[in-house]
Amino acid sequence: MVFYVIVTSMTENTIISTKEGFKIYELAIHLLPNLSLPDAQVEFSKIKSQIEKLEGEFISESAPKLFKLAYEIPKTIKAQKRWYETSYFGWVKFELEAKNLAVFEKFVKELENTLRYIIVKTVKEDTMISKNILTENDVLIEDNVDIISDITEEILPIEENSIESVENVSEKKEEAK
Repeated sequence: MVFYVIVTSMTENTIISTKEGFKIYELAIHLLPNLSLPDAQVEFSKIKSQIEKLEGEFISESAPKLFKLAYEIPKTIKAQKRWYETSYFGWVKFELEAKNLAVFEKFVKELENTLRYIIVKTVKEDTMISKNILTENDVLIEDNVDIISDITEEILPIEENSIESVENVSEKKEEAK
């Protein structure tokens, strides 16, 4: 098996935020699978309403859909631990004043039907990787987690069982030229 590093580069025209004190975030959330699809959509609407209440703006989203999880995720509800094999997964990219992020995160965490979530700081542009670049067995290691920008189409192979820093990969890239 070969692992790949996708080399990313920042560009000057990357939009981090358009308003003073605001940042771009993305919430990815797993909702409990015992909800019906309409109920999962209501929970997602509550999240979007909270963003609006905090004077945030939506950039893009994907409504919750039922997915089989790669592994079981536990959640304790009313002193009983349960394991889930599926969840409703959805995401929303939004702009929010940085000082309101803690309030928003507390709201999401306290939602009764939240199984798991993550909020990341990102950029306004679409940061999706084209599916035709990688095969289904490839593993991605991105060198910039906080802000992911324009992805070059250059993919560098790294031998299995070798862990290399981004600097080492950059040096190898320069040597290859």
